[in-house]
Amino acid sequence: MAHPSRILGRWLLAAALGLVLASPAGAGTQVGQPAEGFTLTSVEGGQSVRLADLKGKPTLVVFWATWCPPCRKEIPDLKALHREFGPKGLNLLAVAVAFRESKEDVVRFKKDYELPYPVLWDEENRVSEVYGVAGIPTVILVDPEGVIRYRQHYLDESLRTLLQTYLPKG
Repeated sequence: MAHPSRILGRWLLAAALGLVLASPAGAGTQVGQPAEGFTLTSVEGGQSVRLADLKGKPTLVVFWATWCPPCRKEIPDLKALHREFGPKGLNLLAVAVAFRESKEDVVRFKKDYELPYPVLWDEENRVSEVYGVAGIPTVILVDPEGVIRYRQHYLDESLRTLLQTYLPKG
């Protein structure tokens, strides 16, 4: 017979796993599912950006932070994607998670790194939670119909291939 503390430990593990699996965080944010709508504010100018307003064109949503080394490392690649695919209709949104940094940090970073795409402020990390962001960067491609087609913690060639299928040639 199992020791009572082992039984309790197994029960607690099962309960915790059940809560995680039943949690609404991350629901509707997996590849093949419709993207959850959101509205966030730009760090410069304060304009509201609604994901629903971008329907009809592919949208790349990148969850990141200024203090994240892998996030910083992918900036040249994001700039290159924006330069190549932006004129063809790609929307690129950088969503700054509000963990260990302020909005002012993000504004300064956007200016210092000359980010050419909108940087949005997820002040209470609600959008990050809805999208089940457990690590950064998290890169999500939403197709023109609003369905998630790519979700990774990095950029790779498969993303470029997907973008080419949703955007005009030339």
